[in-house]
Amino acid sequence: MKKLSFQKIFCFLSFLFILSCCVFYGSRFIKLYLQNRKIEIEEKNSLIKVLKENNMDNEYFKSVNGQNYFTSKTDNNYLLYSGIIWRIIKVNDDNSLTAISENAISSLAYGKDNKFNESHIFNWLNKNDSDYSGILEKNLNNIDKYLQKTTSCTDSLDELSNNPCKESNTDNYFTLLSVIDYLNIGSKDSYLVNDEYFYLSNTNNENKVWYIDDSGKSNLSTGNDILGVRPVITIKANIDYVSGNGTINNPYLIEKDNGLFGSYVKLGNDIWRIYDINDNEIKLMLNDYLKVNGTNLSYRYSTSTSYHNDTIPGSIAYYLNNNYLNSLSYKDKIKETKWSNGYYNSTTDFDYSNSLKETVDTKVALMSVGNIFLNSELNNYFTMTGSANRSSMVYTTQKNAKLYTKQIGTSLNVVPTIAVDKNILTKGNGTKDSPFEME
Repeated sequence: MKKLSFQKIFCFLSFLFILSCCVFYGSRFIKLYLQNRKIEIEEKNSLIKVLKENNMDNEYFKSVNGQNYFTSKTDNNYLLYSGIIWRIIKVNDDNSLTAISENAISSLAYGKDNKFNESHIFNWLNKNDSDYSGILEKNLNNIDKYLQKTTSCTDSLDELSNNPCKESNTDNYFTLLSVIDYLNIGSKDSYLVNDEYFYLSNTNNENKVWYIDDSGKSNLSTGNDILGVRPVITIKANIDYVSGNGTINNPYLIEKDNGLFGSYVKLGNDIWRIYDINDNEIKLMLNDYLKVNGTNLSYRYSTSTSYHNDTIPGSIAYYLNNNYLNSLSYKDKIKETKWSNGYYNSTTDFDYSNSLKETVDTKVALMSVGNIFLNSELNNYFTMTGSANRSSMVYTTQKNAKLYTKQIGTSLNVVPTIAVDKNILTKGNGTKDSPFEME
């Protein structure tokens, strides 16, 4: 048997070594190239890239306790998503963006002796096994495309502190602003203060919940106070930038095509907003007070109870479903459907589902506690929610995002609601300048 020479063995081993080096380093080179190429493609037209470029010299966009926040009175962090104006509050380590609604989009009680993930507000924001849960999550546009799960800080704090959060979860899309973020942004000297009361996500060791009043001061509530809900969301890192510079008149846009929720709809000469969507229909609230001859109509709710009875003359229910409805050129397009007409009080721990599950069939109705309220400029008008079952007191909206009850005989502004089929809207793109319309 012929023996292999040392030289041939050495050459063969050398060849294997060189080949393995080429494979190893070549594969690493290709992998790094593809990763860098992917990042380049993702960030080419991404919102995060534009945001960073626009704020290179912004003194209010800065690192606070290790995170990049929009602070103080910054005025170029506006974002329009799903028909709601948001304020971007920070850039996260993964380049995702955390944002809070500019105004409260509902007013609810937190619930007594509850942590955030057990509160009525948590159920209203996020879908779970509870009836009437996820009012917001079920309505916003293309959540899976635009949003990722949001970190929710639920530390128990007996005094305000911006120390790093110890207890948090990332299982849901929606949360409330934390005490930590409120302080890091600038608390009462920041853009977060908007003359509204709103809840935070933290409680103290007695399960009282922190909230912010209309002047920006922090307070504690037992959870029975009916205050504004300003949801917090997280925008994905690689979301495309469509347009805008972040100002109130030109907010950042990330949706190329508007979804239905939050969109503007023109029917006749009236402008409406879509605030609720189900399989067969959309519900709309008038985007202004009801006017007669150019003047705001002031009308009493009823002469009997908080029940929305459109057969009793002298009630707002009768007026809306007779005088008003018959004046509309599009009255034949309005559907008779079920509208929430329940009650809301401490005997049920202010559980908003009691307001929503009691219904009445009619064509023209009013908003109810538990709905999404889209126009914060409208206030001092009746809802269809009583303080008890068929009571003489009905909840009314206020500018500071708190709800108050008033006697049914009081005359207030009127903001009607209607329902129409989804498929009748065939023109426009849903914006204020180009609302959806019927053919």
